[in-house]
Amino acid sequence: PAKKGEGSGKKDGDKKAEPEPDFELLSNPTRVLTQQLKVLTLQEGCRYKPLKPVSVGGIIMLKDTDVEQPEDLIEPLKVAVPGQEDEGEEPPPPEPFEWTEEDDAALG
Repeated sequence: PAKKGEGSGKKDGDKKAEPEPDFELLSNPTRVLTQQLKVLTLQEGCRYKPLKPVSVGGIIMLKDTDVEQPEDLIEPLKVAVPGQEDEGEEPPPPEPFEWTEEDDAALG
């Protein structure tokens, strides 16, 4: 029988440690880990400026610093997720009804 740690076919020296990058540009930085907040910055010369420091986290509201220029907005794309195919039309809502304390007591 092989001893614990033996027989895996890999040696400790097989993996080369790649250096971690100093920064990373996120195309959509909507979710940021607490550890990332310390080093999060916005690009210089950006049209929109945060109303509070981005290192605080939470919801970041932005102010348009160039209101004279028209905005170039991008329409969101519908992303196809495997297993979530189009389910067709949504069913109609239920008929209106009133809920009374008697109904609540009957369930209870």
